[in-house]
Amino acid sequence: MAEVAVRLFGVLETDLGARTARPGTPRQRALLAVLALEPGRVVPRDRLVAAVWEDAAPPSATATLQAHVSQLRRALEPDRAPRAEPRLLLTREPGYLLALRPDQVDLGAFEALAEDGRRALRGGARAEARALLDRALALWRGEPLAEFAGLAFAQPVRTRFGELRATALEHRMEAALDLGESAACVADLERLVAEHPYRERLWALLVLALYRTGRQADALAALRRVRALLAEELALEPGLDLRDLERAVFEQSPALDAPAPPSVPVSPGHASPAAAPAGPPPGASDPGAAGSGTTGPGVEGSRIDVPGAGAAGGVFVGRVPELRRCAELLAEARRGRGGVVLLSGAAGVGKTRLARAIAAEAEALGLPTAWGRCAEDTGAPAFWPWLQVLGDLGARDAELMLAGRDGTVREPFALHSAAVAALATGPAKVIVLDDLHWADAASLRLLAFAAADLHRLPLVVVATLRLEPGAAPEQLGDALGVLAREDRVTRIDVPPLTVAEVGAFLAAHGAPGGRRVEVRLHERTGGNPFYLGELLRLPVSERWVGDGVPVTVREVIARRVARLPAGTGALLRCAAVLGREFSPEHLAAASGASAADVLDRLQPAVEVGLLTEAPDGFDYGFAHPLVRDALYSGLSRLDRSRLHLRVGEAIEAAAGMDRTVRLPALAHHYGMAAPVGGAAKAVEFAVLAARQATAQNAHDEAAAHWRRALAALGTADPARRGALLVELAASHQARGDATGARAALNDAIDLAGQAGDREILVAALGVSGGHSQWLFRDYGESDDRTIALLKAALSGPLPDARRAELLGTLAQELHYSGRSAEGGPLAAEAVATARRTGDPALLARTLNNLVLVLYVPGREAERLAALTEMLALPGLVGAAEAVARVFLATELVRGGDLPGCRRELARAAQIGTATRDRTVQGMGRVAETALAVLEGRWGDVEALIDDYSALLADSTLWGLEFCRWNALLSCHEAWGTVGELLPGLLEAAERIEPLRPVAVLAALDAGDEATARALVTRWGAVIRPVWTQCYLTAVWGEVAARLGTPDPGELYRRLLPHGDELIIAGIGITARGSVHRVLAELAAAMGEPRTARAHAERARLVHARLGLPHWERESAALLDRLRDPVGL
Repeated sequence: MAEVAVRLFGVLETDLGARTARPGTPRQRALLAVLALEPGRVVPRDRLVAAVWEDAAPPSATATLQAHVSQLRRALEPDRAPRAEPRLLLTREPGYLLALRPDQVDLGAFEALAEDGRRALRGGARAEARALLDRALALWRGEPLAEFAGLAFAQPVRTRFGELRATALEHRMEAALDLGESAACVADLERLVAEHPYRERLWALLVLALYRTGRQADALAALRRVRALLAEELALEPGLDLRDLERAVFEQSPALDAPAPPSVPVSPGHASPAAAPAGPPPGASDPGAAGSGTTGPGVEGSRIDVPGAGAAGGVFVGRVPELRRCAELLAEARRGRGGVVLLSGAAGVGKTRLARAIAAEAEALGLPTAWGRCAEDTGAPAFWPWLQVLGDLGARDAELMLAGRDGTVREPFALHSAAVAALATGPAKVIVLDDLHWADAASLRLLAFAAADLHRLPLVVVATLRLEPGAAPEQLGDALGVLAREDRVTRIDVPPLTVAEVGAFLAAHGAPGGRRVEVRLHERTGGNPFYLGELLRLPVSERWVGDGVPVTVREVIARRVARLPAGTGALLRCAAVLGREFSPEHLAAASGASAADVLDRLQPAVEVGLLTEAPDGFDYGFAHPLVRDALYSGLSRLDRSRLHLRVGEAIEAAAGMDRTVRLPALAHHYGMAAPVGGAAKAVEFAVLAARQATAQNAHDEAAAHWRRALAALGTADPARRGALLVELAASHQARGDATGARAALNDAIDLAGQAGDREILVAALGVSGGHSQWLFRDYGESDDRTIALLKAALSGPLPDARRAELLGTLAQELHYSGRSAEGGPLAAEAVATARRTGDPALLARTLNNLVLVLYVPGREAERLAALTEMLALPGLVGAAEAVARVFLATELVRGGDLPGCRRELARAAQIGTATRDRTVQGMGRVAETALAVLEGRWGDVEALIDDYSALLADSTLWGLEFCRWNALLSCHEAWGTVGELLPGLLEAAERIEPLRPVAVLAALDAGDEATARALVTRWGAVIRPVWTQCYLTAVWGEVAARLGTPDPGELYRRLLPHGDELIIAGIGITARGSVHRVLAELAAAMGEPRTARAHAERARLVHARLGLPHWERESAALLDRLRDPVGL
């Protein structure tokens, strides 16, 4: 067997020697990743479940985990014989173990090589250290666990290995420096300090590399850069090591020189004593340390030829096209042709970061850089940014001249000419003017003057600006106009981050990602790096909601709004109540301003980038949801309520508007205004919006609107409240939330009892009998109070429609009560009563009740007749039709009509897609499972389990776990791995009664007869006369054939009338082939071999005729055993 390797850098891959593969589904790969992080060690099941599913683990997660393990075993050992013991992925209590050495996982190999390189460096073996570190870094194919960035288990690993990589890069650079490769190291170190600006060790190595290449001035400039960076962003001074290094550079200390190479051996076998390793130069820490001084987060940005500039905290993402254009300008500046780069964009979009990246690239090319920052306050002197630049460049005379302190008065032309000449003196250089919108008028005139001459000067001016009026709006407009006419001016509108770049940003900061998270964060922040970075400081639960606005963001937005005209700020706060997008008409009505005034007052907000204008109309939108959220959260509760009331009134009164289009908005605004007079309207519009949502099959939204109506109504009107509770219960029922429906119904029934309101009571009692493929109650449970209330209601006068509803509901409520036999006549009476009303919808409902009640052996013909009648009714659509077709598909597959089953399931799937009803879709996936099991499509079975688990994740209807375990047992029986499933199945069966015979059968399949017998003794072998009776009779038949208990003869007699059927669980949960197969096993156990062989042959023929090769093989194998005397 070839040695297996697992690669966790980048996308997970397995190297099986002859081929490389990406095994399994995303969850299976996540499971393999968690195991590969601890090779050779047992990882408990609960940790694996928590890592793979986090907070969304289904009840059957343990069973699904076992199925994933089985699939991974086949992927890792494709040549392993059936039933042979696995060699790589082993079961070891209390979990699983991946039998690999640490070096068979690339993360382990990286860590080992990096540590060997560190030790070699500390021991003075610099060439060996560099070789080891190069090997380690070559393993880095991408971010570790890149495809699992959105899962919590990956975060500490990604952070830790980002730190390990940065440290390995430091050690590699140090080894290269000590080997005399200083010149070659400079460019790499410039990129590294751009990627990791807070790692003082990298700055120390850069300074050392510059110094050793004879660039003492550049070394000191690098020290100034890091000092300014730490002071500006972290309010810190450099660490002691950097301060010592700065002093050593000034003093030209011999300790900074490269160490001498080791001596060459003078004769074979007799080497001269090795030179002692040179101690670290001042500012260079012990190579064993992970870093020194001030370090930022242990994260990595993508290493690109030109560092990006789209992130906070020094990690750059995106901006590659912009940087490439600037790199071209820098190259031209070295040839004597300069220019201006204007970086414009919204606040926080990353203009200054981009300017820093350009400056870093310039310095990597050996170009001096200088910065001038324009002051927002008006107390700064004229030419303030230019004075900073001249001081940074050491042009003291020009600085004094421009400041007017050299004792000479000059005309503006002469002053500007002298300043530009001073800036252009010497080598090509780059100057940065940050926040140009705050520049004073004199500085703007000097920039406009300089731009005309830059085409012939080795000087590049990079200026950042926001589209805001600034300190001198007229002069700014004039300067920009002059610049626009110059050929050597490049204007770059810095765009927000894309969704993909948001993902890179998250990965660089070690934050959970994934496509869904990236899209939501992009929508919430508009791709603004500042907003994004601040939002990541919040707890995860607060990142998606309106109140989750970081204080820093609120303060920034408040300052930006405060700079606008007072009327604009007031309108923006009102607009925030309207929502992310709004029309000027609604805003005018809500604010009391005229439409013209609204357009005029909003223009400044558009100009500074707080608002955007719709391209195909007059509507507006906030540039970022966070802007709207910050403005909204800044309002008091009273102000919010009042504004919501005005907005609701404005929307309602809008001339010529179809009110139905705005029902959800009206319900929302009046609901928020309930405390200040909007309660009545809130109830009115919430009811209308709920009914509209129900008609659209949007049951989640309908339930939310009913809850809003209840909140606004309060307790003053018990009859109205009861009616709303009944509607809420119906919405919960439609969305599969049985728990929510029961709670609402109980409240309605209690309220009706307190008020003596029989009408509300009757309406509440009828809700649970609506269209459904499953019963309203949990398995085996009944509610005596509800049954008594239904009987009492039916004993009094009722309209036929209500009587039909309550009869059908009572029939269902009796199903688990021990009196299920009473349900059939009641359901039949409900159908007859419904027929008398002539209401097809009511008749469809009662026929649905009848089918559920008759889901017991011997009533197949009646069920089929009811379903045929139901599907022939006029106007049957939506969930009612889907339920009927799924039930019909189950009857057809039970009778062996597989094409008919497929046809009905396809139609049900079309209905689910058309209505977007997740309950209908999930029900269809459950029903498809039996067909996949019969046809031996085990991968499809697993996929269907995942599908319906996701679609019905919010459902509280009983039975999902029962569905999963039965389907998984079918898979494991086919794979020969039932033993892996058994522990979880046994645990589930303790809680889920109808799983108990399934668990006993699984114990027998796993070869554990003693456990099977003990379970039968403990649990008994009761078969309830409920919907599981047909299926569980067959399961107990398989058990009895092997254990002799329960009575094989009794089970044979029960199953014999169904011999020509296929064994189907529920609505298609799973299948177990022909009933004849079980009859054959029972007959053999009863000592009737001839009868047994006849049943086995009939089973084989059925499976062959239906094209079910897996089950044909099973029945053929059974027939062979029955022909062999040993098998008897």
